[in-house]
Amino acid sequence: MTPDLQRLRDSLKDLNAIVDELRLELVDDPAWAEPSDTSYLNDSDRANPDIMANVAAMAATNELIAWFGRDDEGYVGLWRGPSQAPLARAPVVRLDTEGQYALVAATVPDYVAMGIFRDGFERRRAALIEAGFSVASSPDMISAALEPFDHPNAYRHKLYNEGRKRRGLEPV
Repeated sequence: MTPDLQRLRDSLKDLNAIVDELRLELVDDPAWAEPSDTSYLNDSDRANPDIMANVAAMAATNELIAWFGRDDEGYVGLWRGPSQAPLARAPVVRLDTEGQYALVAATVPDYVAMGIFRDGFERRRAALIEAGFSVASSPDMISAALEPFDHPNAYRHKLYNEGRKRRGLEPV
């Protein structure tokens, strides 16, 4: 757990309204299995080499994420990436309900400040600063801070194509 995640847990009472806006449910298990659950697959899906290449790529990508919860748009965690970045320097990633990864902020407080919508950023930022967090001064700065990070979708896509090749399919 990072200091920011611990502070967020410790500040839930004071930040309840903001956390509720995100519909954020915190999970205390970085290796949380739910984001990688494949129980929805049927026998036909499991026999499809393309689907299984994607399942394997997502499972490998998920292993590089330290999950900390779920919000209104999907699962959220810290993207360590193939370089195994220290958790304190790992950006926040979301795995949405369509199976797509998105880097959403470089830090947990920036993720909470951004919320689901940009509306209310200043209010959320002020509450986070009051709770002792360091938060970027604007949504644009939060977005710009993501530029140096490798993207989890690119990593998943690379693994997916490697899996397709191993299963006798052409890369896409």
